[in-house]
Amino acid sequence: MRAQHSAGARWKKLLKLEFSAIAFLSPFLIPLIVFYIWPLLRGVWISFHTWGILGMQKYVGLDNYTKLLTNGDFFKYLWNSLYFVLLVVPIIILLGLILALLIQRKIPFQTTFRSIYFLPYVLSVSVISFIWLRMFDSKHGLVNVILESLGIPPINWLTDPGAAWWSIVIATVWWTVGFVMVLFLAGLQEISPELYEAADIDGASTFHKFRYITLPGLSSVMKVQIFFQIIAGLKLFGQVQIMTNGGPGDVTNTIVRYIYVTGFKKDMFGLAAAQSTLFCLFMLLIAAIQFMLLNRKES
Repeated sequence: MRAQHSAGARWKKLLKLEFSAIAFLSPFLIPLIVFYIWPLLRGVWISFHTWGILGMQKYVGLDNYTKLLTNGDFFKYLWNSLYFVLLVVPIIILLGLILALLIQRKIPFQTTFRSIYFLPYVLSVSVISFIWLRMFDSKHGLVNVILESLGIPPINWLTDPGAAWWSIVIATVWWTVGFVMVLFLAGLQEISPELYEAADIDGASTFHKFRYITLPGLSSVMKVQIFFQIIAGLKLFGQVQIMTNGGPGDVTNTIVRYIYVTGFKKDMFGLAAAQSTLFCLFMLLIAAIQFMLLNRKES
């Protein structure tokens, strides 16, 4: 009887702890379920139907997914998003690291420079896109005015297939590099100055201190930066929608804009939901690959 009583008391204690943990997590779990998990499940359910602006029309099973997998447009626009990631992520990471290393040095107006670089990140993507839309105007934009003053012929930034992607890359880098710089600054401040002092005593060069002290000290920050910048790059929409409208032609049309056009322009929400579901699975695959690679390097 005593054993049964002690076992029951133990179970009551465990249940009390579990319910206490759930209660403490509820401010996070409730918004997660309401605004993320439920819409995700609802989107998957919609993807099995033909669905218009007036609501569900009929159940079609896997027809929407069959259309996507047999139509090359989905993979074409998915590649466009990947192409943007390949262009922008190395530039943002490298430039953010360089700025962090420069600003970390004791220079005049250090706080002012830090604020100037971070300021664009406070603005919304629509504001940033409209700013650079005007900057890249082929006739009266500031960028072409500067180029002409240097004797360089003007460039059709937003209508030339070769320049359109770079206009989006430049706008994105200008917008987000300040945030990347701040995170690298935080990582640099966590590196012990004693390591650099010991390296100076041993006669290490600047390159060797960067290679064997700075980079290893920033490894955890670097991993987080790369992960989030890849995810953010794959979700590119605002800059493309405002600056190029997916053009010229559909050169800069991304997968997120493709989903938007399918749902809100063509009134095919069932097909758009299927596109979103496949894109979500692709994002999870990318995240899993990154996780595996990072863990392999750590081990």
